[in-house]
Amino acid sequence: MTTTEADQARDMQQARGFTAVASLFGAVATSSCCMLPLLLFALGAGGAWISPLVRLAPYQPYFIAATVACLGFGYWLVYRSRRVGCAEGPACGSRALDRFVKSALILATVLVLTAIAFNFFVPLLSS
Repeated sequence: MTTTEADQARDMQQARGFTAVASLFGAVATSSCCMLPLLLFALGAGGAWISPLVRLAPYQPYFIAATVACLGFGYWLVYRSRRVGCAEGPACGSRALDRFVKSALILATVLVLTAIAFNFFVPLLSS
């Protein structure tokens, strides 16, 4: 494997890690206006902790859009590399990093879907 191919493989691994972390941050931001205050309230936190998070509710569609973009790019990077085929070796990255990236993408997907579903089910609970 040439130096250029090794650099490209390393850059691909860094991009995967970045999109996984960005997806997790986006998922937490997406759930910050609705699910996170409910969780804090259940844990006994007062209004001083919850009210700043509720103010983020108007920005939730932007958080969802950014997170879905990061998730889409992350899944594309992870599963595109399988199609391209990477020979086993140090340039392909570690299995631990791949496992982390896939776990982070799945966790972020579950959080975002839960936050979106939460917005649909809350009006049903209050009626």
